[in-house]
Amino acid sequence: MRPIDTPTFRPLVTACAEHGISRSVAFELARKGKLETFTLGVRRYVYLDSLRTLPERLAAEAAKAA
Repeated sequence: MRPIDTPTFRPLVTACAEHGISRSVAFELARKGKLETFTLGVRRYVYLDSLRTLPERLAAEAAKAA
């Protein structure tokens, strides 16, 4: 169970950088719908669950294509 004070979203660029994803790739993944994001004002945020499950989802997508 997730503690109450744990955030569920972070700024897209910051969160992706912490996972080794560059700014341009982060926005490309968001544009393609591979990351669940939303905008508040002019900043784009990513749901951390979407970012954490990205490797598994990309692997599953690659397996389907093969």
